[in-house]
Amino acid sequence: MNSRSFSSSDLAFFEELVEASPDWAKEELDGNSLERYMSAYAMYNGEWLVWEDGGLPAALSFHLEWAPSNGKPWLGTLLVHPDFRQKGRAKEVMKTIGKCLREKGHKALFAAVPYEKDEWLNMLACSGFEQLKTEKDERGKRYLIMVLPLA
Repeated sequence: MNSRSFSSSDLAFFEELVEASPDWAKEELDGNSLERYMSAYAMYNGEWLVWEDGGLPAALSFHLEWAPSNGKPWLGTLLVHPDFRQKGRAKEVMKTIGKCLREKGHKALFAAVPYEKDEWLNMLACSGFEQLKTEKDERGKRYLIMVLPLA
C-alpha cells in the first residue's frame, strides 16, 4: 500500500469510513462534524494520511511524531475501508508508520484504546502492540495505553 497526505478531496472517503464505523464515530466524533474533529487535532502538528491499495483508497490514519503527553509518537486514528478489512491492511499501515518513525530515531509508537473496545485492542495486539498501562481521562473514562516497540 502507498500513502499520501490527506486533502480536502478525501473528505468524502473519510465520511464513507465513518459511516462504515459507527462505534468509532460514536466514540470519537461525539456528534461533531469531521471538519471539527480534524481541526481539533491541527494544533498537534500530526499527519493525516490516505492509504491506497491498487489505486483505491483503503485506509486513513493520523499519527503524531511528538505528542504533548509524553513527547513520543502516537497513533491517533486508523480506519480501514470495509472492502479491505481482515486482510492485514491495518497491520501494514502501522508497520509502515513504525518504520518511518524508527528511521527518525524513535523507539516506540503509542496508542490509547477505550477499555471496553476489545475489537480495537485486538487489532493493535495483532499488529504487535503491547499493553503498557491503564489511564483515566479528565472525565474518568478508562483507556488502555498500548505501545509498539520499534527497535
